[in-house]
Amino acid sequence: MKIILMFMTMIFWVPTLLAAAGAKNLAVFYTLDGNAEKKYNEIVETKLKEIGFNLADPHHRVNDQYKTKYGSTTLDVLSFLPVVNDDNVMPLFNIDPRLAGFAPFNMLIDKKLDENVTHVGHLTPEAILDIVGVTDSEVREKFIASFKPLDALLDKELGDKKTFIPFVKSKDGMLNFEYTFERPEDLDEFIEEFQNSFEMAFINKEYLIAGFHDFKDTDNGEEMLENFDIFWAYSLCHLKYSYNMFDNKGGRPDAGLFAPCTMYMYVQKDSNKLVLGMPKLVNVMDGLQIKAPERIALVEKLDREIPEILTKFGMKAVTNVNPLKETPQPKFNAAAITASLEKVSKTILAPKVEKEEPTAPQAEESKATQPKIQPIETDRGTINIHIPEPPKVPAALKVITNEDPSHLDDRTIKFSKRVPPGYTGPRYGKKLETPKVDNRAKVGEVNAGRIAAYLRAPLMSLAEVEKALKDAGFTIIATPKVDKKGQLISVVFTNKALTAMASKKNRGFAASLRVLINKKENQISITNPLYMLKAFLQDDFDEKGAEKILATLRDAFKGVKDSDDMLKYNLLPKYQFMNGMPFYGDMEVIARGDNLLEKIKNNKRVLFVQKLDNGSTLIGVKLGKRTNKFTKRIGTNNAAMLPYPVLIENGEAKMLEPKFYISIMYPKLKMSQFMTIATVPGAMIKDCTKVFK
Repeated sequence: MKIILMFMTMIFWVPTLLAAAGAKNLAVFYTLDGNAEKKYNEIVETKLKEIGFNLADPHHRVNDQYKTKYGSTTLDVLSFLPVVNDDNVMPLFNIDPRLAGFAPFNMLIDKKLDENVTHVGHLTPEAILDIVGVTDSEVREKFIASFKPLDALLDKELGDKKTFIPFVKSKDGMLNFEYTFERPEDLDEFIEEFQNSFEMAFINKEYLIAGFHDFKDTDNGEEMLENFDIFWAYSLCHLKYSYNMFDNKGGRPDAGLFAPCTMYMYVQKDSNKLVLGMPKLVNVMDGLQIKAPERIALVEKLDREIPEILTKFGMKAVTNVNPLKETPQPKFNAAAITASLEKVSKTILAPKVEKEEPTAPQAEESKATQPKIQPIETDRGTINIHIPEPPKVPAALKVITNEDPSHLDDRTIKFSKRVPPGYTGPRYGKKLETPKVDNRAKVGEVNAGRIAAYLRAPLMSLAEVEKALKDAGFTIIATPKVDKKGQLISVVFTNKALTAMASKKNRGFAASLRVLINKKENQISITNPLYMLKAFLQDDFDEKGAEKILATLRDAFKGVKDSDDMLKYNLLPKYQFMNGMPFYGDMEVIARGDNLLEKIKNNKRVLFVQKLDNGSTLIGVKLGKRTNKFTKRIGTNNAAMLPYPVLIENGEAKMLEPKFYISIMYPKLKMSQFMTIATVPGAMIKDCTKVFK
């Protein structure tokens, strides 16, 4: 009987013991012949959905950005395709939230230019659990089990040419911080201020907010995470780091397994403490056994810099424990202390050096010159800091000058050649032509080959704008607030001519125009019909019809002027922000079905519905709170692009690709500004998709 009981006990405990076992492999990689980018994208974007995994802020062809920004790349393909199974991981967050350190995790694909094979892979669930420090047997069993359908699908689709990277665990692989704040009655006030300040703290240090996932905002998030007020995952990227780590001679694209870095944060129900965690980049160095000194330096720099940013933001470093079961303890932050001491003087961590005992005269002599030593007690022992003596002020030198100044430089600027102004080129033979301004051109018309995106005029009230439009024969479709306080109001309007022009396949986005009432900037902005219709009607553009609408608006609104936001007129039909960015025709299909109009009935996020002559329907979607704030970073003047237009046509709901729509509505936008809203295009797609669920 005892033997039977022992046997039954072993059966019961074996799964638990297996689940608690450490990882043997860091990652699995599949090798495919040729360029498998198209095939792999289809698997990740469509087939993973069938087993519960969804893409979260994918970054396709990062190598194109390297080529554009740095001028070269050794890569043919490098894409970061983060995925997450929300319904699997969210219940586990209630047991150990540190699991969110890899939620989402990256489905990497890379191919070098000089290779004829493609590599695709992901971290193993065991390695993820070990890196973040999760030991709970239930979490481990369920999380590991959630990867089995994923790997079965990849085996089926990609074949059996796969290899495993052995796991080497870092000694201290996690950053854990806490942030205490004064909790307002309305938590949205804290969220709005915190998110903007926090994101800018990293953006100002040349980091990109490459992704943002709000678990509470998912289909089952409110129910599954009822013990949390906030649960987010940020994706961080540093372009210079990634280019020098993944690209160039000896580059390690496989290090993209950890990219972008996931930083989770949450606030428990009714708490005033925000908890943050993130895997360190040392996991990359140790896990992949990276030995190149220049790449080790990159890892060490970011692992030092990120805690410094968090510390300056007011966060406190704590130990890596499960905070739902154990109270984290304050952790010594070497980077923060060093940074603080450097403000006073250069600091040197004194090494322990064995020395011979000095003689009495030597001891007396060294006593006078010996630097002061300040010991600091930490949980890692005592650190002795040498405080150097201030340097002596150098004595002034007596300068003897030659009284004959003929040989001296007269300090004038010398040129090797005289170059005629306005010329350029290797032989200075090409003259720079200044566009000729046509003083006869009216506001909104093409001038010197360029055209304004907007007509600006002094501030008017909503009632005044509506009257001016109605008197000019336009129909008001909607007047939604763009911001919470109503300082930005978007007046959506149309007429029969506009509707007729736009009632063709894929042209419905031109069916209405906007007037932005901008109380912040004390002005109104009217979308220029000549600009918008040239861009959105493509080959169906009716220039004379657009000019008539422009003339009507010019007469209706006195004192209008061209905006500074301009583009070349002939460029509009083929416009793209930069190489690799989308064109007008690269639309996102966000829903399919015969009942799409039924799905959006009584949806508070659908702010207007406009029927077109060809049976299509244009709707305006209210974006989520966080998404909607992008205008604060790149300017409220052009916020007339909101609410976001979505076209329902032939059983499909489609939207202009956000990178195209943002950039054509903000023609002065710089790449550096675009980087500050890197997560917004993906968030716009998610927000518009939700109205059809």
